[in-house]
Amino acid sequence: MKLKAFILIVLFANNVFAIDRDDRKKLILAADYWCPYNCHPDSELPGFLVEVLSRSLHIYGIDIEYRMMPWRKAMDALVDGEVDGVIGISDIKGNKLVTTRLPLDYSSISAFTRSDIAWVYDGVGSLRGKKLGFVMDYVIDEAISHYIGSNYPSHPDWFMVQDGKNAVIESIADLMDGYSDVYIEDARVVERYLSENALTAIKNAGIV
Repeated sequence: MKLKAFILIVLFANNVFAIDRDDRKKLILAADYWCPYNCHPDSELPGFLVEVLSRSLHIYGIDIEYRMMPWRKAMDALVDGEVDGVIGISDIKGNKLVTTRLPLDYSSISAFTRSDIAWVYDGVGSLRGKKLGFVMDYVIDEAISHYIGSNYPSHPDWFMVQDGKNAVIESIADLMDGYSDVYIEDARVVERYLSENALTAIKNAGIV
């Protein structure tokens, strides 16, 4: 899902705007927790991508319903037509899906580790000997995705995998609790969570 300098877009199934309500149309969007881009649906601040879409489409008589769910489930729901769009994705190869013409934002990916570890990210090779945390079905960086794909089947103990609607939060917790040594993620997402919770046990160890 998340690429270096990755374009944040929304994917739509071909049958968008299938639900009408009081002469207004409703667009159902799904994603996992990836705040500040998309946060909790019941929050006053559901995420700026959700807010941008809501305000932009409101004048056209289209309402947004944002649902939070595990990333894999969101993609399956999109393909099955249970939701109309997914927030924050770049790889659409092999899918009969369309995207927004322009990116909604860009993502900067960094490697994070605990503050007491003297380690900096210096390419994929620097990950060897470190337990890497990642979210299932996220596309990070081509080289890192290849590293995971090549090594996870034979060395699952090298990795800590999360797959849920709060997978990002769980991955940060894994890093803090020592279940992983490195977590690669969008810098704004991790730094937002650390700031909101006054956490100092994690540091940015370099841009991917």
